[in-house]
Amino acid sequence: MTKYYIFRHGETYNSKNRTNYPINNFEVKILPEGIPVIKKLATYLKEVKSDFNVSSEYLRCKQTTEIVTKITGKNFETDSRINEFSRKLAQESFEIFSERIRNFLDELNSKNNKTVIICTHGAVIAGLKSYLLKNTFERDDLIDYPRPGVLLKIEDRKIETIDFR
Repeated sequence: MTKYYIFRHGETYNSKNRTNYPINNFEVKILPEGIPVIKKLATYLKEVKSDFNVSSEYLRCKQTTEIVTKITGKNFETDSRINEFSRKLAQESFEIFSERIRNFLDELNSKNNKTVIICTHGAVIAGLKSYLLKNTFERDDLIDYPRPGVLLKIEDRKIETIDFR
C-alpha cells in the first residue's frame, strides 16, 4: 500500500483572504509571510523517505516545492493532472476533473511507489483525499481540503493531519 504525503501550495493572497482566484491564476505567487510554514513542513518531510515527489505546474506550487527541495534535497516532477480545477479557464467539467485525478492515482499505484509526496491545490487535494479514503469523489467533496501549511498523511484508508501553521 502506498503512503501519501499531500500538501497545498504556500499561502497566497487569495488563500489568506479566502477569495476566489482570478480566472487565469497560473502565475499567482505565494506570500513571503507563508514561507516559514513551508519551511516547517519541509523540515518534517526531510525525514520521510519517498519514492516519488510531484507537484502541480502552477507557479505557487513550484515556489513551494523549491523551498521544500532546498531543505530536504527532494526534487519534484510536475504533472498537469494535478493542476488546479478551473471551470472558467478551461471549461473543465467536474467529471473530466475527477477523471484526471483518478488517472493520476491509477498511474501512481501501477508504479508500486511505497511513499509519494504531492504538492497541489485545494480541489485536487479534495479529490485525492476522497479517492484514497473512500474510493469515490463527488461534487460535495470539492470543498474538503486543508489550508496551506497543513500536511495530510494518507495510508490504507486512514488519514493523519499535521498542521504546521
